[in-house]
Amino acid sequence: MNRNPFDVRGYGAVLYKELRHVVRDRVTLGLAIALPIIQVTIFGYALNTKVEHIATAVLNEDLGPASVAFIDALRASRTFEVNRLVATRGALMEEVVSGRARVAFDIPPNFTADVRAGRRAQVQALIDGSDASIAQPAYGAATAVGGAFLGRSVPQIDVRPRVLFNPGLRSANFFVPGLIGIIMQLITMFLTALSIVGERERGTLDQIMVTPIGALGLMLGKITPYAIIGVIDMLLVLGAMRWIFDVPIAGSLALLITLSLGFLMAALGLGLLVSSAAKTQVQALLGVLALTLPSVLLSGFFFERSLMPPVMQWVGYLIPLTYFFEILRGIILRGAGLTDLVSPVVAMLALGAFVLLAASIRFTRGSSA
Repeated sequence: MNRNPFDVRGYGAVLYKELRHVVRDRVTLGLAIALPIIQVTIFGYALNTKVEHIATAVLNEDLGPASVAFIDALRASRTFEVNRLVATRGALMEEVVSGRARVAFDIPPNFTADVRAGRRAQVQALIDGSDASIAQPAYGAATAVGGAFLGRSVPQIDVRPRVLFNPGLRSANFFVPGLIGIIMQLITMFLTALSIVGERERGTLDQIMVTPIGALGLMLGKITPYAIIGVIDMLLVLGAMRWIFDVPIAGSLALLITLSLGFLMAALGLGLLVSSAAKTQVQALLGVLALTLPSVLLSGFFFERSLMPPVMQWVGYLIPLTYFFEILRGIILRGAGLTDLVSPVVAMLALGAFVLLAASIRFTRGSSA
């Protein structure tokens, strides 16, 4: 039967049917309405382009009054938050490599003597170039702090910034490593959630449960293929990062792959968690989007987390991707080792194990019901 494409008969009946369907599916309707509000809230509070309170380490080899005044000037600038004082240059460099400090100042032993003698005192500033959004403002602020001493009737301080790890401040060096985590989480969550919920909608999941297959065996059998796909995607993105975008891996490739498998555990857990709560594929899709947006914005992929309000920073601590970003950029850009990344590694693995355990309990209970 050929239908006239301009025939509007039955529009009211179809509209009434769809409206009833939308209203009756309260979970999907609630997610569709709540997601825009959540997005606006996150964007409004989390996005801050004004760079302040950059984690800063200082090696004061002088200990004279002029060096103390210079450190006070760093604190007064509001750009730098001097929260670490170290005793050796090795320790100063370690602070930057581990990511605990984004900027490090090395005040030489003759600093106060040069100031008293009327000579231009020099200070070296080591800037972490793995985060271009922080490195560029820090570069300008570091040189400006030296000029602030002019108003104190002392010679200008010659601050010499040196950008580490990414001297050219290439944006690819900053964004591409982070894409590894986003792609792994997004693909794994989508495939896991949509696959399981799709089987539940078709009724095949119930048919499988009447067989001798156990709930745990079913869960492991369902998520293993998507774990393999996640590993393949991770290797492909690593290859593209190295050979297409020319981003070298400064640290251990074996360590990077091993810790990526740890993050994959968390991504599978999130996908399983969504699938255990969603009744339809639409709900699963909205659930994945609801978890993905905060993960991307609050984990530090686009914006430095220290610039966010404290509430948003605390939410970011509950996101496994936050710690995986630190691991990715630490190994790939700064050449950090396992000892430099103990805190994010432990946090990521603990959070991933908790998410996977909680999702497994919900899945097995739901499948056994």
